[in-house]
Amino acid sequence: RRARAPHLRTFRDGWRTLRLLLLYNPRGVFLFPGAVLVALGLLGYALALPGVRVRGVAFDAHTLLFASLALLVGFQALVSFLVTHAFAASEGLVPPDRRVRRILDVARLEKGLLVALLACVAGSVLLLVAVNQWRLAGFGALDYARTMRWVIPGATLFMLGVQSALSSFTLSLLAMQRR
Repeated sequence: RRARAPHLRTFRDGWRTLRLLLLYNPRGVFLFPGAVLVALGLLGYALALPGVRVRGVAFDAHTLLFASLALLVGFQALVSFLVTHAFAASEGLVPPDRRVRRILDVARLEKGLLVALLACVAGSVLLLVAVNQWRLAGFGALDYARTMRWVIPGATLFMLGVQSALSSFTLSLLAMQRR
C-alpha cells in the first residue's frame, strides 16, 4: 500500500483475536489445565504424605506445599470452567453440554455447602492436631517436617471448603431461571 499507512496494530489486534479464541474455549482455558493441576496435586500428596523417596529424592513438606498450590489452582480452574460454561451456554455463546449440565444439576447449593462444611471441618481438625502438637511441645520449637504434614493438608482442605461454598453460591445463582 502506498496510498495510506497500514491501519492494523499488531499487538492490539493480535490480542483481540487471542482473547476471542480464549473466551470461546472454556475447556482449553480452564478444564484441561485444571484437571492436570488437580492430578499433579493428588500425585504430590500421594508421594509426600507417606514421605516417599525415589532415587534419592525425598518428597516431604515442600512437596506438600507445591501439591497444595496445584490442588487449589486446579480446583479453582475447574470451578471457573463450570461457571463460564454455564453462563456461556445460558447466553447461547457455546452449545450446551449434557455432561456439564448433569454436573450442574447434581451440584446444587445444599450439596455444595455440605461438602464445603465437611472440608472445612476436616481441615480444622488437622489444624487443631498441629496446634495440639505445639501445645505438647510446651509451645516451643517443633519438628517442621512432621508438623507441616498436618498444617498444609489442613489449610488446603479448609481453603477448598471455602472455595466450594463460594462456588456453590455462584453456580446456584447461574442455575436460577430468568424471568
